Amino acid sequence: MAKNLQYEGVKPEAFEQLKGKLRTYGIDLKENKGSFSEKGVSGSYNYDPQTEVLRLDDLSVGFPASMMVSLDSLQNRMNELMVQHGARPL
Repeated sequence: MAKNLQYEGVKPEAFEQLKGKLRTYGIDLKENKGSFSEKGVSGSYNYDPQTEVLRLDDLSVGFPASMMVSLDSLQNRMNELMVQHGARPL
C-alpha cells in the first residue's frame, strides 16, 4: 500500500540536503517536482519553496528495496531527516 507524506517548514537548503541523501540510495530528484522509480522505491514529489511544503505521493517500496527497508521504516527515516532540518511532518 502506498503512502502520502507531507512536510512543512522545508527550507530550500533542507530540500537540497534531502536530495543529496536520497542520491546515496540511488534516487535522483532533479527538479522541485517529478516522479521517481529506483531500486524498488517509487513515488512522486512536489516541493514548493515559496510555501516551504514538500509532498511525497504514492510512496511505495517494492523489490529489491523491500529486502532492506519497509514502507514504514522509510517513512520514519524521512520524518527523522526532515525534523533534523527544521521541518515538520503533517
